[in-house]
Amino acid sequence: MAKEHLPIYQIQDFEARSRKDRYFYISSFSAHLQEHLFIRKPHKHDFYIILFVTQGQGTHTIDFKTYDVQPGNVFFLTPGQVHSWELSSDADGLIIFFSQEFYAKEYPHRMPFEFPFFNALLYNPVLRISQAHENTLMPILQLLQQEYRQNGLMRDVALSRYLDILLIELTRIFKPGEAVKGTFAKDLALLQQLERLIDLHYKEQQPVSFYAERLHVTPKHLNDVCRNALNKTTKELIQDRTLLEAQRLLVHADLTSSQIAAELGYFDNTYFFRFFKKHIGCTPEQFRASNK
Repeated sequence: MAKEHLPIYQIQDFEARSRKDRYFYISSFSAHLQEHLFIRKPHKHDFYIILFVTQGQGTHTIDFKTYDVQPGNVFFLTPGQVHSWELSSDADGLIIFFSQEFYAKEYPHRMPFEFPFFNALLYNPVLRISQAHENTLMPILQLLQQEYRQNGLMRDVALSRYLDILLIELTRIFKPGEAVKGTFAKDLALLQQLERLIDLHYKEQQPVSFYAERLHVTPKHLNDVCRNALNKTTKELIQDRTLLEAQRLLVHADLTSSQIAAELGYFDNTYFFRFFKKHIGCTPEQFRASNK
């Protein structure tokens, strides 16, 4: 397994006194911030996050993109994303963590990344909800909190059921009135699988044919779907993932540019530096200096 060069937290890091087999966590956001000061610096998680903001202001930076934090915003993060925030002292809301394992236990044939808000290729990771939406979501969140605090019979099953209802309601808000069917549904599923494959193999596999073969489509069809949905080729999506990791490592890891090039599968440093400058507009070291 490749060495991690950034802090990556597990759910157990937020529940030191709890059982080690627990994969779900919910807390008020203010209490979460006060109890876990280490999360203020840029870091990764190995689980999914939903953050409901009910009070306060600030900014939330996710993979070098900065979003406003304000009441009524809901943020979604997938495993592996790097994030940090700058928040006012009165920031509050609710934060939920859950792992792939927790969700799959009750829904083995579904994946969290199939929900649109966990698809970083297609959508922004922030949703603005209205008061009416909040009124719909709050009873579900209250049931989740109540179940989480108790140690009742079939507790994890109940938590997973309430979580699934929450994800369904958020999907209805995220994609209002849209019936996902036919060709669009097939293309969406293909892109979701492609995103997953790229995340797993981008360091050692650049050929589009590698991804097309595993998705059981032709390279041309895969490119057509990417162009129609994202206005990018499959090759550009693979390059984007490489560049994102390069930026993460340049800013957050104690590695030289040459070490980062090797980490990403580039054994010709000069080629990597040219590739980075062409797409980002500056050298790796210039990017590091301007983002530290």
